[in-house]
Amino acid sequence: MVKLVLWSFFIIPWISLFFLHQLNKSAVRRYMPVALLATVLNTIIYQIAWTYDWWKYKETIFSWDKVAQIHTVYGVFLVGTIWIFYFTFGKFWLYFIINLIVDCIYSFGFRALWKKLEITTAGGNLSPLEGILIMTTIAIILYGYQKWQSDILVENKI
Repeated sequence: MVKLVLWSFFIIPWISLFFLHQLNKSAVRRYMPVALLATVLNTIIYQIAWTYDWWKYKETIFSWDKVAQIHTVYGVFLVGTIWIFYFTFGKFWLYFIINLIVDCIYSFGFRALWKKLEITTAGGNLSPLEGILIMTTIAIILYGYQKWQSDILVENKI
């Protein structure tokens, strides 16, 4: 059951990109760079979390993904970034509020689910509010990056 949940968090977001492609043929290409930056930043955060014992994963998709989990970093976070930017880019406050809501759902909902399913250990060195602060900081960095990328694309008429 646990492996099914983990695989779902990895595969379903990627399948959803086919629907996004039907809505807007260029959206994935337009927002993939910011999603890849989000992936790099999340991988770094996960490495810091591993080092400082913020949490540890007991169950993962593969035996080698104990530090930066495939199902979140390369699944739901990467694809979720594309979807959030598709619906909110150009409207900073909407983007900020949507990100805050998603971060709260993750910090208070999914982290609790992971503990209940014994996917993660309690860790205990990072509170949900500290997690939200980190994710909000990353969201602001990502928005600035996408704004910069969009300005370059407009200047070069790409």
